[in-house]
Amino acid sequence: MPFIGSFPLPGFNLQIMKKYILFITLSFAMASCGDDFLDLTPVSSPNVADFYQTPEDLLNGVNAAYSTLQSGSYYGGRDFQDLTEYRADVAFDNDPSANSGVRFNIDQFLAGATNEIIENVWERLYQTIYRCNVVLDNADNVEMNSGLRNQYAAEVRFIRALSYFHAVQLWGPVPLVLRAEGTLAARDHIRNSVNEVYAAIEADLEFAAANLPSDYPPASVGRATSGAAQSLLGKVYLTQKKYAEAVSALGEVVTSGRYALEPSVADVFAPGNEYNDEIIFAVVFTETNTAEDVGLFFSSGIGDNIEPSFRALYDDTDVRKSMIEMITPPNTATLVPAKYYAPLSGAGTVGTDFIVLRYADVLLMYAEALNEVGYQSAGEAFSALNAVRTRAGLSPISSADLPNQGSFRNAVLKERNLELPLELHRWYDLLRTGRAIEAMSAVGLTINQNDLLFPIPNSQVLIYNNPSGFPQNPGY
Repeated sequence: MPFIGSFPLPGFNLQIMKKYILFITLSFAMASCGDDFLDLTPVSSPNVADFYQTPEDLLNGVNAAYSTLQSGSYYGGRDFQDLTEYRADVAFDNDPSANSGVRFNIDQFLAGATNEIIENVWERLYQTIYRCNVVLDNADNVEMNSGLRNQYAAEVRFIRALSYFHAVQLWGPVPLVLRAEGTLAARDHIRNSVNEVYAAIEADLEFAAANLPSDYPPASVGRATSGAAQSLLGKVYLTQKKYAEAVSALGEVVTSGRYALEPSVADVFAPGNEYNDEIIFAVVFTETNTAEDVGLFFSSGIGDNIEPSFRALYDDTDVRKSMIEMITPPNTATLVPAKYYAPLSGAGTVGTDFIVLRYADVLLMYAEALNEVGYQSAGEAFSALNAVRTRAGLSPISSADLPNQGSFRNAVLKERNLELPLELHRWYDLLRTGRAIEAMSAVGLTINQNDLLFPIPNSQVLIYNNPSGFPQNPGY
């Protein structure tokens, strides 16, 4: 059993968790045959509170929250990619006939409130939030070391913050649910304001940054760290244009010495080099466990799915250009970007981790925030930007190339596009910088302000039946 300091931390294994829950369930069933059956919780009442008795029970709840990140409608599949990367101007859906066009319609800004992909992502985000809330509601009822309790709470508060960060950017005002409630209580929720949601995200990440370890032993790699919380907090501040706060949060990550750029971008994504020094947080998959493997990311069965105009942005000397070339893995008939190439298992799956936060992203956010606080002709902003550029084989740039705040702002946004394609950042970058309408026009799509948010799933609008407190987004 691996340890964090003096705290025992069993390895994160979903199968063990499932077996443990089954054991608890059977134990309860067996106990009902004994003399104390009259003391059991009534079968008509939820028994979640009965389950959380030991630190191991609480850990299983934390692991359950992590497991939802692996879902096909979250980081483990195409649904979430449709609402983020395919929505933007880097990748496109090239098969309008598949599944009655539900994915193609998202890519083309034609999807309505009954689109099942949009509903799948909404449901998965809120399932993740619910699992986090269950742990938080029950953590204080378990007798255990207070430091370990705070760590477990911090892990799920990071996951909850990450999920709300996606929800508020995809739909705007969303229900802010911070307790695991029953059906009747849940029906009273309204769509909370964007500011309220961001305030809750910030509170979760501040707690997480203060209570998470900076590292884990090898058996527990993949759990949220203080660096991950601090990095996401910086991204949240940047999204809200709280530039001074973003500089502070991201600066702590940059100066921590914990992370570093890999020698090349290819090294970052090499199948045998997962969770390298550049990775701050990734959703872990493994092909050795059939419950935790995944298909090839951004694979295509009918041709190239990268926008030609995007490929044209790369200089010939930019080594990152090869990372988005579509290649065919052995024993397949599909194409996959070289960035996400991995040998297939016998089941036709891979164990490739999906990178959520990495150091190059932090450096570019740091450069952006510094520039927004105030342009300087030399200093940390140029250093951070050039660290990413020179790693890609490009020449460093100076104030002679970028003589003012506007030109530097444009350069950072372009560099993010070249450095981070297919990593689910581009649509959010376009929203944050107000460039979405312009960028989609450049690839032949005319959109308006209403298209910047997705429709609330119609099922949710009907369930709440509250036009004033839970309205549909404009234009749908």
